[in-house]
Amino acid sequence: MKKTDSSVRGGIIGCGHMGSAIAQALLSNSITVWASNRHEPHFKASAQQKKNFHWTVDNNEVVDSTDIIIVAVKPGNVSEVLAQISERLTPHHIVVSIAAGISLKTIKRSSGDHAKIVRVMPNLPVQVLEGVSVWKAEGLSAQEKKEVQSLLEECGTALEVKNEELINAATAISGGGPAYTAAFLESMAKAAEESGFSAEDARCLALATVHGSLAYLAETCMEFSELKNAVQTKGGTTEAGFKVLKKKKWQESLEQAFKAGQKRAQELSRGN
Repeated sequence: MKKTDSSVRGGIIGCGHMGSAIAQALLSNSITVWASNRHEPHFKASAQQKKNFHWTVDNNEVVDSTDIIIVAVKPGNVSEVLAQISERLTPHHIVVSIAAGISLKTIKRSSGDHAKIVRVMPNLPVQVLEGVSVWKAEGLSAQEKKEVQSLLEECGTALEVKNEELINAATAISGGGPAYTAAFLESMAKAAEESGFSAEDARCLALATVHGSLAYLAETCMEFSELKNAVQTKGGTTEAGFKVLKKKKWQESLEQAFKAGQKRAQELSRGN
């Protein structure tokens, strides 16, 4: 959000997998993006979006061109990048890190004690504007927080938290969630194929079922447990399936998996 040019909204240092996803999401919303990367990023973009995209190999050019700078490099490179750009930062700059496990304390120290910093945990669906970004800021005014919230909402849902530890939880839950969801869909599609559906139809059946379930829950505001129980007619097929799942203690196992991910996120954060 460059003060001298209101059309410039996003600056991204590092256009790898997640950085490119965020860039594409911002471009999809007609936001001009400045991005620095060793090689020019390649992603699908319309002619207009390409006009709004500026690529450079110079990180400092991104700093000079934008007010909100998203550092999207690997966790091990965050401190080096922040140290490199620290002397170009001005009081109006907001530095945003999306690196997993990198604490606000590390962001502040590595950026030369820069006042305005944000730690964000986004997940991969930001690329299709359906992501979740959990964030916490230090040194931002109420208006600047609104600007960060607005920028993140271009990529989906954005949740500001007061406790930084919740970002570690989000790393395991919303960050890892797409993988767990894909595993569930994989099993559903496999069962459909083994029942005689083609691979294409099995994929469609799985995706449409989950999509419809999510839409139903959102529209009705029904509790997850309520829908789970409502579909299980006594003596019916779903109940029979859940009897097997309960014996396997599947929900307990899944909850333990999320806790294991959270524990690992906490370990990574303590070291950074």
